[in-house]
Amino acid sequence: MKTGRVSKLTVAVFTLAFIVALAGCGGGGGGSGQTPTINIINPSTGPSYSTVWTGVIIGGTISNASFVHATNALTGATSTGYVNYNQGHGSWFADVGGLGFGDNPITVTADSDGTGSSTANAYITIVRPLQPLDEIFNAPNQFSANTYWTDAHSYNQSHKIALFADGTGRSTTRSALSEDAGGVVDFTWTMPGPDSVLITNCPSCSFQMISRISGSITVDAFNGQIETTGGASELALHAFTLTAGVL
Repeated sequence: MKTGRVSKLTVAVFTLAFIVALAGCGGGGGGSGQTPTINIINPSTGPSYSTVWTGVIIGGTISNASFVHATNALTGATSTGYVNYNQGHGSWFADVGGLGFGDNPITVTADSDGTGSSTANAYITIVRPLQPLDEIFNAPNQFSANTYWTDAHSYNQSHKIALFADGTGRSTTRSALSEDAGGVVDFTWTMPGPDSVLITNCPSCSFQMISRISGSITVDAFNGQIETTGGASELALHAFTLTAGVL
């Protein structure tokens, strides 16, 4: 009997602790019975925001809600956000990736308890350039260029590329992954899509294709998924940094 009474008391204590923990979780979050509110502060308090990247982190303030998600009307994709309460003040953020070209209307929904019975919305339109490739040209042509791109993920960060608006470029040779860069050679390129460069006449160039391009000269960096010399097995997203000088 004594053992039974202790066991029941233990269960009661743990149950009470669990209820208290739930009540304190979020410090004023969902389940309060009050209508949720949500606002967008980052990346802008305005109705729209332009970016040269394929993703953006959206965030702001929230109350009376423990769940948040952001839906892109252009792509149909939904991102789950994160909610935090500190001394009753709520904040949230969501990493919205896979932005399409042009206008990406984003609806952010605060959900009180995850059931959809009590919600509030906030809105922002994220705008991406229709021709992201144009954003990373080093110059109209080779003779007017004074910058090039360094592949920060390449072997010893020694592989370089310069892209010119006239359909030409310069690049180091050999595999961008496993060898130090060789000599610099000229190439021509075509554009399979608004965010893709295909090297057409240099089988020894380090870069055979760069796709999923985002970034710009103005932010001194761009990201791109590369295919390298030696086959199409390398499809990782690489980061290129802007470098002053002539390649």
